[in-house]
Amino acid sequence: MKISSVNRFVLTLLAGVAAIGARGQGSFSIRLVADNDFAVFAGTTNGVSDLLYQNNYSWGDQIPNLSTLNFLLPLGDNTFYVLGLGGGGQEDISGTINGVDMTSISVFMSSDLGPYLTGYEGQNQPGGTVEAGTYDANLADVQAAFAYLTWGAPSVSTEDAVIQMAAPNGVGFDFAPSTAHLFAFAATAVGVTPSPEPAALAFAGLGGLTLLVYRRRK
Repeated sequence: MKISSVNRFVLTLLAGVAAIGARGQGSFSIRLVADNDFAVFAGTTNGVSDLLYQNNYSWGDQIPNLSTLNFLLPLGDNTFYVLGLGGGGQEDISGTINGVDMTSISVFMSSDLGPYLTGYEGQNQPGGTVEAGTYDANLADVQAAFAYLTWGAPSVSTEDAVIQMAAPNGVGFDFAPSTAHLFAFAATAVGVTPSPEPAALAFAGLGGLTLLVYRRRK
C-alpha cells in the first residue's frame, strides 16, 4: 500500500507527539535540605499540577543522606513549588534545583497553608511525622489551598544549623515555627526549559498539515 505524502506527514506528526509525551522534559537535579521537612511540586503560575519529590528523612538525617536526585518536568508545567514544612523551632529551607541555588533567584513565598494540609502537625506533636521527615504532603490538599494563598517576598537566614552545614551558600529561606509555605519560581530561572503540551504540538502540526493540503490542491 502506497502512503501519500499527506498521510506520511500525519503519521510523523503523531509519532512525534507520542514520543514527546512519553519523554517529557529533559532531566534536572534536585538537592535540597530543610528544617524540618519538605516536598517539591510543579505546575503553572495558576496552580500546582504534579508532585515531584517527597522528603523521607528527618531534619537530623537529611545532611548524611543528602544526594542529588534527577527528575523530569512534566509536560505543560513551567513553575516549581518547594513546600517547606515546619515542625517547631527554627524553620528554614535551601538547596539547588538544576544546580542553581534557590536563594539566588526570584522566588515568591506563600502564606501559611498548614491548615489546609491533612494531618499536618506543626509543633503540636513533638517527635511527630513532620519532625521525623515522614509526613506526606498530599497533592490534592496543596491544589485546594492554592486559591486561598497570598504571596510575597521570602526572608533569608544564616542562623539555622542545618542550613549552615548544607546550604550552597549557607543561606536559606526562613519562616515562622510550625507553619508550611510554598516557595514558587519559574523553571526557566533555574535553566529548565518547559515543554509545551502535546495538544499544542498537535495543533501546530495540524496547522502545517492544512497548509500542505492547501498547497497540493492549488
